[in-house]
Amino acid sequence: MSETQLESLTAFFRANVPERAMQGFTSLIDEMRIIPAAKDLGLGQYRQAVIRYSAQLAWERFPYRLCPPQLLVSLMEAWLDDYGSTVMDELGITDAEPDWDVSPEDEETAVVVLTMPLIEELVIRQDENGAVPWRGERWSLVDPEVLTAFSATVFSTDPAGAPVGDA
Repeated sequence: MSETQLESLTAFFRANVPERAMQGFTSLIDEMRIIPAAKDLGLGQYRQAVIRYSAQLAWERFPYRLCPPQLLVSLMEAWLDDYGSTVMDELGITDAEPDWDVSPEDEETAVVVLTMPLIEELVIRQDENGAVPWRGERWSLVDPEVLTAFSATVFSTDPAGAPVGDA
């Protein structure tokens, strides 16, 4: 499986925040809930549920005089725009706003805590060597595979058809 949203968000901050500002940085999962959202995804894939959790990222001694806190907010918004979850839209989850808590420690540093609701699909595919026994079969956890059609031909009453896309 590829990385989780928390791993992606953590890596994004590590790659884009100056090293000095990443001292005392931690990221963890908090308040995990399972949302029933069973769905046959095709291609032998089945979504059993959706895992919703709060990602908590914290900077214990963020040097707000050397690195503007606005950078963290801007990076969060950029990550959401590029990597935000379409599953949240599909399930109608609209309360997925980041929560920022900033507590100055002294004239130079602050404790910054970002709490962000994230969501992961729990998708399995039939696999004789899989770790999950379910419905009399063995299954493996997988990233959902999505096939996208880039062209097609639509037939109606005219046998010539009409191209769609780059056909």
